[in-house]
Formats: sequence, C-alpha cells, structure tokens
Amino acid sequence: MRALVLACGSRGDFQPMLALAVALRNRGHEVFLAGSPTFASEAAAFGIPFEPAGMDARRVLEENRERVNHRNPFDAVRVLNRVMLDEVRSQSEVFPSLARRSDLVVGGGAILAGRDAAEAAGIPYRYVGYTPQILPSAHHVPIMLPWIRTPRLVNRLGWWGMRVFYNRFFLASLLEYRRGLGLPPVSSIIDHIFSPELSFVAADPELAPLPPDLDIPQVGSFFLPDERPLPPELERFLAEGEPPVYIGFGSMPDAEPEQTTRLISEAVRRAGCRAVLSSGWAGFGAEGLGKDVHVVGPLSHGLLFPRMSGVVHHGGAGTTAASARAGVPQVVVPHAFDQFMMAHYVRRAGLGTSVPRNRLSVEGLARALVQIRQDESMQARAARVGERIRARSPLDAAVTLLEEVVRAPSEPAAAPVRVA
Repeated sequence: MRALVLACGSRGDFQPMLALAVALRNRGHEVFLAGSPTFASEAAAFGIPFEPAGMDARRVLEENRERVNHRNPFDAVRVLNRVMLDEVRSQSEVFPSLARRSDLVVGGGAILAGRDAAEAAGIPYRYVGYTPQILPSAHHVPIMLPWIRTPRLVNRLGWWGMRVFYNRFFLASLLEYRRGLGLPPVSSIIDHIFSPELSFVAADPELAPLPPDLDIPQVGSFFLPDERPLPPELERFLAEGEPPVYIGFGSMPDAEPEQTTRLISEAVRRAGCRAVLSSGWAGFGAEGLGKDVHVVGPLSHGLLFPRMSGVVHHGGAGTTAASARAGVPQVVVPHAFDQFMMAHYVRRAGLGTSVPRNRLSVEGLARALVQIRQDESMQARAARVGERIRARSPLDAAVTLLEEVVRAPSEPAAAPVRVA
C-alpha cells in the first residue's frame, strides 16, 4: 500500500501523524508525509519522505503573537480564521499531485484540503481526530468555543452556527478548488472536512470517551517512540535532586514571555519543588532562574514525563495524552480551542487539576503544584490509567483499520473499534 499521510498545523497536529507514518512504514507500506514545513527535520530524523505543505505554523503564530492574547481565548480563533484561506490554498497546491501516486490518503490536525485530493484521485480518505470534540455531536460544542458541560440544545446551536459561519467564510474557495479537480460541489464545509463517516478518533477513552452519537472507531492516542537521548545537562539536573515537575505550554505564543517566566519561577519557589521549564514557541526562560529551574527545548515527552512528579501544560491533545500515558498527575492551563475540554477531561478522570490561562497567577499555580505532588489518591489514579494506556497498541489498531479501508474502499467506514 502507498499511503499519503497529511499533517499541517502545530507540533501537536504533526507529531501523531508522524507516529502513524512510522507505524505504516514499519508494517511494510510505502509512506509519504506532507505537512507543515516547520517540522521537515522531524520527518527526516525518522527517515520518512516529506513534502512541505500548508503554512509555517510557527511563523504564523510568531507574526500574530500580539493578537493571540491569553486574556481572551477567542483571539486565537480570530487569528485562525484570518489565515484559513491561505492554508487551504497552500494545501491545495500540493495534495492533489501526491494523492494521484497513492492508494490511500489519511489526514490529521489542520487538514482542510485532503479529502478532495483523495476524491479526485479515486482513492479512500480517512481523517484522524485527536479528540472527539473535533467532530459534530450534540454532546459537545465545537472546539472554537471555550465551554464545557453545555445543554444539548446549546451544542446543536453551536454546530449550526459553525456551519453557517464557515460556509459564508470560505465555502466559495473550497468549491473553486473542487471545480478545478473536476469534482461536484458540497453544501457544508464542516460536514465535508470533519465527516464522522470518514473519521476515527486517536484518543484514549479514559480521558476522552466518545459521545453516544459518534459510533466510529476509537483506537487510542498515538505515541511516537523517540529514543533520542535527553541532553546531558538535563540528565545532570534530574540526578541532582527529587523528581521535578515539567512546565511547558507547547506551541502557544505569549505576548509577555519574560513576565510569564517570572510567574512560573516564583510559583515553583513557593511550592518548594524543582522544575523543568520548556521554552516552547513562547520563548520562556531567562537568566537567573536559580538552580531549581532548568530550561529545555523540544525533546521526547515519552522519555521525560515518566521521570517527572507532575506535568503542567496547555492542554493540547498530544501533551495531555503523553502525560496520562506517563502515569503522572497533571495541571492543565488551557489557552484556547479544545484545551478547555481537555482540562475538563483531566479533572473528570481524577488525573489532575486546571487553571485557565487568563486566570493564571503565582498563588494559583503554586497551589496546583502542591496539590499534584501531595494528593496520593490523584497520583494513584494517574498511575493506574497510565498502565491501561501503555497496555494497548493504538498505532497497530490504526494501521489495521487503514489496511481494511484500502481492501474495501467501497465501504463508507470501517466497523467501529472500541478500545478495552
């Protein structure tokens, strides 16, 4: 099988699909990966053929650093809407020619033009959601809305509003793209791109169970085995004292990184713990943080998180899943999008606590750090859930599902797979 894997967006969008590409190759399939140029070196590190497609996610966020204000989660949505047309155009320039050389197209994250490329090539397409919230359901609002536990009527109205807004916003551009490919028109952007019939969910049910009206495969979160060693200076820091906490907000920008760094450093001091601080795309870290805070760049969460006493993160689906897999308590600091629902999932499962980014303070973060390091019942639950997650093989299940799709392309979707 020749599989085209598409992965545009941030690291959290890209890395699960890189893991899937590696798993497909290891099963003996020919794989080609197209995605954000930001991560070309990551694909090269794992020997996966790569073609840049879509916008440079890091550059987009850096250029809009001032607009993505943590005081208002809707600011991130406005920036996304502003660049979405350019993202569609960029993807549509690359995907169709690659799809014509493939037997299957599978997209994840911010893939907006993948289904059309597969349709034009006459081959199957599947979309991978990292959270059930990416797909329309009466049991949750769209990821653009920072609300949880809303009535079903509100949820339905939210999805209706999404359909109306995005049809007005760029349905015409999608229809132009489809006409160029010789394809018939579609009536709904949302239902076309995020179709449950052509999707499966790569999320762990202990965290993010499917709602009752999404009867689709759920295979568990994708984990990228990355055995590249941790930096020697980090190993020295880990060996010098008790297990630290990890603190990092991933791809989230920050208009005041120096101020946030000082906030984090003071909270760590008040909580009486040590910390590994990820600089992330915000650029955290500065001189004079003291011996108890060690600043790092990108590295393997799979190697680092099991050695932490807890993880403080932004609530991205990938980081939340990696923390749960490691079996350590979490503090989720949601900034935007599905991160608020991820914080809800973590609290509901008893795996940690949360502090919204627009209310983050020294006192609040210090209290949360003390809680995850002293709450023995939370630690025990996190350990048990981690064992369950590590016991399953979601990538093997996903590859098997995709192999079945290619063998029976006339079927609208594979039979539902429920993880144990």
